[in-house]
Amino acid sequence: MKALFCAAACALAVATGALAQQTKKPLFTEDFESGALDPRVWSQEVTGDNVLKVQTDKAAHGRYALLARCPAPSQRTYAFILAKNLPEALRQHHFGRAYVYITPKLPARHTIFLTAGTAGFPKYKYEEVATLNGKFQLTYVDQVDGGEDWHSGGTDIPLNRWFLLEWEFNDRPDSAAVWMDGEKVYDTPFTFKGTGGSTDLVGGFTDIGFGFRLWGAAPNAFDVYYDDIALDTSRIGPVK
Repeated sequence: MKALFCAAACALAVATGALAQQTKKPLFTEDFESGALDPRVWSQEVTGDNVLKVQTDKAAHGRYALLARCPAPSQRTYAFILAKNLPEALRQHHFGRAYVYITPKLPARHTIFLTAGTAGFPKYKYEEVATLNGKFQLTYVDQVDGGEDWHSGGTDIPLNRWFLLEWEFNDRPDSAAVWMDGEKVYDTPFTFKGTGGSTDLVGGFTDIGFGFRLWGAAPNAFDVYYDDIALDTSRIGPVK
């Protein structure tokens, strides 16, 4: 009887630990359900007539989501929300999640969705999840001293529907990966000549940004919506 009790207790402890791991809140979250951007967390960087706002027309969950809008044909333009001073545990290697809705279509240009890197936007070091010709692009960029390493491929990015975007950024060794609706669609290492290796190219992810940054000309207006952003030290998965 004692052995059976111990076995049951151990099984319960394992199950409880697994449940706690599954329900643990990520280290950084933003669901926009306050109805506004908290200025203690987020700053905004916007050029031209671009728009950043928390709105209720579209949301993946709850009532609110972020809209980043390019309202007219544009060139070399951006609209980003930026959060600084990420928790120390996220600065060398982390995973992210966001629900994304893009409409009506993307420019056939290099367009950044999100970055993690150093302070100093728009001149800083970072890794990014972006698009090129409708597919994903993963990039390391050094806008301080110059240099980049970019790779494009994977599957087509969905339009006119919410999809689950997950990513991994690593600075030791430097690499990135992206998942769409739970399936890994692209991953790549980063290297740069003259660095002496592919470790600490960014030098730590202290700041994150979401929205869009367009390199080149956009022949059409477009919107990008974000909801349920989260960062943690392991894959987070969908909203439960």
